[in-house]
Formats: sequence, C-alpha cells, structure tokens
Amino acid sequence: MRYFAPAAAWTAPVWVLTATVALAAPPAKPVKVDPKVNALYVLKSGIKSADFVARGMAYRGLQFEKAKDDAKKLLDDGATDPQWVVRAGVALAFYAFGDARWRKVVHDSLVMPVTNPLEVLPVLDEVAEKDQILLIIESLADKEHDQHDKIIAAILRRDRPHVTGLFVLGLASKDPLVNGALLKALPKVSPVLQIKTLDAVGKAHAANDGVTKALLAVAAASEDRLTVSYLAFVKTKDAALADKVIVMRARHGDRSVAKAMVAMCLRLKDKEQLAALQALKPIASKDDASALKPILEQGPSHETLFQVYELLARAGDRSMQKEADNLAESTDVDVRATGVFYLGWVGGAGRIGDMHRYLQDGIPAVRIAASRVLGYIASHISVSQLKESIELEKDEPVRMEMVRALASIKHKEAYQALMFFTREKDADLRRVVVRALADSSDAVVRQGLQNALNDNDARIRSEAVRGFILSDVAKAVEVWKRAIRWLPPGVVLDLTREMTKTMEGFLELALADGGRDDNGVAVREEALVALHLLPEAEQRILFKLLETTQEEELKIRILRQLLDMDKAKVAVAVKSTALQSSPRARMAAIRMLGKLKGDKEAQEFLLRFVEEADERIRIAAALTLLGG
Repeated sequence: MRYFAPAAAWTAPVWVLTATVALAAPPAKPVKVDPKVNALYVLKSGIKSADFVARGMAYRGLQFEKAKDDAKKLLDDGATDPQWVVRAGVALAFYAFGDARWRKVVHDSLVMPVTNPLEVLPVLDEVAEKDQILLIIESLADKEHDQHDKIIAAILRRDRPHVTGLFVLGLASKDPLVNGALLKALPKVSPVLQIKTLDAVGKAHAANDGVTKALLAVAAASEDRLTVSYLAFVKTKDAALADKVIVMRARHGDRSVAKAMVAMCLRLKDKEQLAALQALKPIASKDDASALKPILEQGPSHETLFQVYELLARAGDRSMQKEADNLAESTDVDVRATGVFYLGWVGGAGRIGDMHRYLQDGIPAVRIAASRVLGYIASHISVSQLKESIELEKDEPVRMEMVRALASIKHKEAYQALMFFTREKDADLRRVVVRALADSSDAVVRQGLQNALNDNDARIRSEAVRGFILSDVAKAVEVWKRAIRWLPPGVVLDLTREMTKTMEGFLELALADGGRDDNGVAVREEALVALHLLPEAEQRILFKLLETTQEEELKIRILRQLLDMDKAKVAVAVKSTALQSSPRARMAAIRMLGKLKGDKEAQEFLLRFVEEADERIRIAAALTLLGG
C-alpha cells in the first residue's frame, strides 16, 4: 500500500489540471451546412410524403442528384404513381436529365380518359417549344385513344405560345388523325385574339385547299367585319375555291379585291353570281357599280336584277331612273320591287310617301324593298306606318325587314314602338328589336331591356346586358353580376372589343365574381383573355385585383400573368404572397421566387422557408432554391 501511495498522490493533481483545462476550452464552432445540401436532403425525404403535391415536387428535385442512375430508378417508380401532379414532377425530372421517358409520362397522362388535359398541358410550358409541339402531335397521332377532341379543346382554352407552331407544323402532317383534328379545330381559333396564328397558318399552307376551307370557316363564323389578312396568302389552283376566298374578303370589307369582285360578278352565273353581287356591297364604289351594267343586258333573273340596281343605288348612280320607273310600273310583278327600291333609295326623303303606300303592296318583294328604303332614310315620320304594317304583316321575311327598318330610326317614337315587339315568337326578330333598344341609350327603353333579361334565348339576354352597359352603368353592375352565371362564350370578348374603356370595371367584376360555377369559371377565363384587348389598363387591373381578391386560384393566376409581363413590378407582390397567404398561394409564390433572378431578399426567403414546419412550403422552397 505504501508502494502505490505516491503514485496516487501524483495522479490526483493531474486529473484536476486536465478537468480545469477542459472546462476552460472555447465552445466548438457550429458546423456550417451548405443550403443546397440541406435542400437536397429535404427533397429526398419528401419522396415518401403522403402529400402528393409535396411528393411531386420532391420527385422533380431528383434532377439535382449526382447519382443519376439511382435517381432515375426512383423516377421509374414515381412514373406509376396514380396522381398526375406526382407524375408531372417525374416527367420534368426526366426532361432535365435528357431522358426520353418524360414523353411517355406526359403522353400517357394526356390521352388518359380520367385525366383532364387542362391539368396536364401546363407541364409543357416548362419544356422547349419544339418539344411541346412534337409531344402534342404525337398524342394526336395515337390511334389507341379517343381523347383527341378534348386535347384540342384544352389547347384552345388558353392562348399558349406553342399554338401557332402546333397548327403550322401539325397541319403539314400526313397523319389523318393529326391533320384532321387540327383542321377541325382551326375554325375555333379566335380571329380577334389569334390573328397572328391565322396569318402564320395562311402563309405556311397557302396552297393547301383543306386549310383554305377551314380559314374560310373562321371568317364565315364572324358576324362582324374583321380583318381577314390570312386569306390574302391563299394560292389555290381551284378556281371555285379562289372565288370563295375573294368573296369572303369582300364581305369583310377588303377593298383591295373590288376589281376582282367586279370581274367575278360579270363572269359568274346564277346563284354564284348572286352571292358575288351581295358580297360586293360593302366595298363597291360608284365606278365598280357602273361596271356591272352589262349584266342588265344579259336577261338576268329578277333576283340578280335587284342586286345590280341596289348596288347602283347605294353607290349614288342616278342614271337608271327612267328604267327604274318602267320596272316599278311593270306588269311583271317579279321586277317591280327593283324599280321601287332604286327610286326610293336615290329619291330619299322625297319618296317617303310612296314607300308608305308600298308597305301595303300585295307583292312581298315590294314591301321588303319599301322597308329597306325606309330604314335607309330613317325618318321618325315613318314610325307609325311601320308599326302598323308590322302588326298586320303575316309574311315572316317581310316582317323582319319592317322591324329592321323601324330599328334603324334613331328616335324616341321608334324606341317606344319597338317595345311592343320584345315578346315576338321569332327569336331572330326579338334580337333585332333588343339590339336596337340597346343601341338607343335612351331611358325610355329600360323596361324593354328589363323584359329581355328574362328571355329564354341567351343571345337576346346578352343584348339586353349590352344595353344596360351602354345606357345605365349603375343598373348594369347588378345585371352583369347575374349574367356571369349564363353569358354565352364570346360575349365578353365582343363587348370588350366594342367598348374598351367602359368594360374595364365589368372585366374586374367577372374576374372577382366568377368561378362559383362552371359558367362563371368559363367567363373568368374569357375575361382574363379579354384583358389583352386593354393593353394600357391590363397591368393596373391585375394589380388591383391582386390586392382585393381572397380567392387563391385567381391570385395565383394573376401573379403568373404579371410575372410574364413585368418581373420588377410584381416582385414585391410575389414576396408578400410567399410570406403571408393561404398555404397553396404561398407555395405557388415560392415557386415564382425562382424567376426573380438576382433578388437577394428572395434568396433569403427561400433559405428561411426550407426550415419551415409545413412540408409543402419546405419542399417548394428547396426545389426553387436548387433552380427547379
């Protein structure tokens, strides 16, 4: 024991010294974790998430894994996931790897009956335009499914950048499924908003008669006179088709085809000649009309005779009065209408009394001619005679002409008279009446417009809505909010094209109030597109809606649209939404932070969000931080 004692005595102080040194040592420096390494870990852990949105983003994040073979094996597993949003992430990861399997994932989802193409197509916005087009063409060429129409309808629902290229390339396809689907879809392309697409198609397929016929259908579907520049590219060898193109260009007011139209009118016969003469009306000058006189020497039908005299009268050619007198007094009842019309048109107000008497003529064509003249003169003196004649008239075509004549008279008495015809059986006649009341902007027509709002025809109700917008904006707001539930397709665009400034507030209402039912969603989509017709106000309206809307879907759509227009202006709104909003809106905004290149604050937010408890937020931030 004495032997060991000195050793024990010696070791004790050493232990105390060691302990003291240990206590006095500085704390260890925290280990710095690379944010991107942390982000990769967050994404990898999200692959097994029960939240399929988070899982989809996590799969997409595999594109940043260095072990590519292992990542692709995991992506193979994800490609069979039942949720499309997960497969979308898988497809984009495959695409980033340059792996052709992305095409199969998207293609199979696009043609699957249980998947809505509207949900699938947005994934293509993140791949190169050429790849988008080829994938859609491949899907349309697939004979193993029957979703072709649904795919095309979804493509046309939103104006994506690839639409022009898709039609140009797809219409050149020799595959009947691809070519047929796009030919069928072409007449549904908006001639108002997508004129560049139509021009590109017309130029690329100038000699394709099938495409030419489809372009003619686009022009024929429009009641208004719009630019048909796409028809100017046509180079068909089919003479009959070339004539149809020239006729359609004339119908839409293209003055450059006037000489060709005159030559055609002189060359054609029967129904074709009659159609050409009718189409020439909007563009014919006095010289053009005078050049048609040789037709009168060819023994034309009474319909053709009327058309030539009408063109001469409208152009102000007074050289045929003697002949017209003879026609008006002729025993041939078929030509009397021609003389009546010509004399009335060139005679103007001095012939009103004669036209009133002709309203009682026993020949329907004469009554039609007199009605057209009275509509042209448009004097309030004719109101009572027209109203009485409409009430007595039994022939529907004649009655329609009389109503049109009454509708042409811009006078309070005419509006009051029209009010009696808002409940007619003929829907086309009611539409003429209600449109005239809408155009009047007179307080006296309000009750007629109110009655029209209860019409069983949506077109007529739409005319009434237009009337309230033109004449009573305060009442129109209430009317518009109700109309959002039933407005037919195209009305929002038509109204915006016609009344740009006035429609700003109504588009705001459609965007804020829509989305409660299927029609409301459709109207809202159309309103978002209609904003393109208001380039000076579009950003301002979108920013205003962004501040007021509580609907997350609309907020996300607005942010995306603004981001494409002006990243600098919308940066604050994106960051604000990423910080405080609903989880879904926050997640969408976090994904948008990746587009704010060079914004240090946006990068700081992403680093902070990677540490959040909410799995979706954490994974969205991790994916964005890595650049996905």
